[in-house]
Amino acid sequence: MKKKLLIALAMCMALGTGCGKEAAEEEKTARSVEIMTVGKGEIASQFAYTGKAAAAKEISVAPTVPGKVTDFNFDVGDEVRQGAVLFTVDTIDLNNSLRAAEAGYNVAKLARDNAKNTYENNKLLFDEEIISKAEFDQIKYGYEAAEAQLASTQVQLDTLKKSISDCTVTSPLTGVVTQRNVEVGGFASAAAPAYVVMDLSTIKVEVGVSEQVLNTINIGDKVDVTMTAVSELPLEGTVSTVSPAAGQTGMYTVKVELDNADGIIKAGMMAEVNFTAEKAEDTIVLPRNAVITKEDETYVYVVKGGTAKKVMVELGIEAEDTIEITKGLKKGDDVVTKGQTYISDGEEVTVVNADAKTKDKADKKEEKGE
Repeated sequence: MKKKLLIALAMCMALGTGCGKEAAEEEKTARSVEIMTVGKGEIASQFAYTGKAAAAKEISVAPTVPGKVTDFNFDVGDEVRQGAVLFTVDTIDLNNSLRAAEAGYNVAKLARDNAKNTYENNKLLFDEEIISKAEFDQIKYGYEAAEAQLASTQVQLDTLKKSISDCTVTSPLTGVVTQRNVEVGGFASAAAPAYVVMDLSTIKVEVGVSEQVLNTINIGDKVDVTMTAVSELPLEGTVSTVSPAAGQTGMYTVKVELDNADGIIKAGMMAEVNFTAEKAEDTIVLPRNAVITKEDETYVYVVKGGTAKKVMVELGIEAEDTIEITKGLKKGDDVVTKGQTYISDGEEVTVVNADAKTKDKADKKEEKGE
């Protein structure tokens, strides 16, 4: 009887051990991963450089005739049209000089007219050989001297008139006043700008780029310019100038122009200019972290029917968070994007992201012929 009990106990223990193993095997689950289905897209490698916005045109205005300011018409922030009067300088002394010069001109004109009549009358006498050549030459020289004196007086008149005109100082361009350094009663001269006027309808951003990027930039290229103070979206700029020589820092100056007809960009705002070095369209693009490089191999894991397969790939353009796959994948492949560092070739996996999981189940059914 005791022997039968021992045998029964041994059988139960054996059965229990076997059941435990089966339970353990049933509890063993496939590793969880996330996948993405390969499609076609575009990718570009970009280089970003920082600069400041400035007016495309900026002119400092100073009087050519120094003097006391009698009036001004515009202040900082005002918009001005080309030819608008900015300020005026006192002309009293110049007007007095002009009246004196006009009187001198009239005297010189009378002297020239008399010398001309004398010359013409004596020329007839000289032609008739009534007077000698020496006498006629003396009269001729007198007439020429009177002509020269009249011309000199005319130059003085023209200079004074221009100086008086220059006392009314106008804007050389249409733009916005950014500096006003004159006051009524103050003295204005060419030693310091009286006004500064900027044309902000076009903005330029200057950046220094490295030699590695320089030869990928051409005049006329369209570039993205990020100005967070103006817009969350990039603005479009156009490369207007590419320096052929490096500056003291070893960088090459590139100027980018932006349309600013609405005036929202202000001089001095910070700007980030993004230059595209390489670009590809209708190509396979993956998240950079989906690609594994190990022991001189570059590969990804492709899931098919619940199994992860190691696939060698070749890389193309690299962007900040994405990378181009030029060889090894095709449209429709399911590439592991999360959990790939913990799996091995041929390992069974479980897809956990919802859309991809549904597709993976469909692939399993397809393999089973359901």
